[in-house]
Amino acid sequence: MNGIFLTLEGGEGCGKSTQLERVAEALRTRTGREVVTARSPGGTAVAEKIRAILKTREPGEDLLPETELMLFGACHAQMCEHMIRPALTRGAVVISDRFTDSTLVYQGCARHIAPETVARVNEFVCRGTRPDLVLVLDIPVELGLRRTTGRSGGNTQNDRFDSESAAFHTAVRNGFLELARREPGRFAVIDASPSPEQVTQSILEAIYARLAIL
Repeated sequence: MNGIFLTLEGGEGCGKSTQLERVAEALRTRTGREVVTARSPGGTAVAEKIRAILKTREPGEDLLPETELMLFGACHAQMCEHMIRPALTRGAVVISDRFTDSTLVYQGCARHIAPETVARVNEFVCRGTRPDLVLVLDIPVELGLRRTTGRSGGNTQNDRFDSESAAFHTAVRNGFLELARREPGRFAVIDASPSPEQVTQSILEAIYARLAIL
């Protein structure tokens, strides 16, 4: 039995973390298969340490875009080798909260690193491991920022991505939608504005429609 690799993508506050476990549990119940959840950055012991560097603003020395790109690359190399590929080899369904398409959007579109450079890094570190289906949870930037502010109690300054400008988050949203436009066979755009229950149902419908094996 072949493994299946799914990713949840989208801007800050779109509800990926909420949907990750909801979708995983629904797939376990429907298919009886092993379902492994992951997050990027993170997912392994080393990658979680990299996550702490990427997510936390260091007073007096913020990360360069190039440093971000290399750290995400290191994280994805660890995830692929120690988590994702072994699970896929076992025939599991792997669902990750973000992966390399976030790198294309955040470091490429929003940080303005040449897309071909980001793509080369992604290919090098992942060695051909790519999601079978990318689910982009799309919401207006203003709603996403309200959600992130609410979950942090109004303090987003220590999170390097939550605290970015509205222009940055707009570039992220547009970047995901452009990727989906270019590769409609690999991407499904989900309206993430409704209730969590409705969003879960939309995600599952997209998965079942695209991947008959599930």
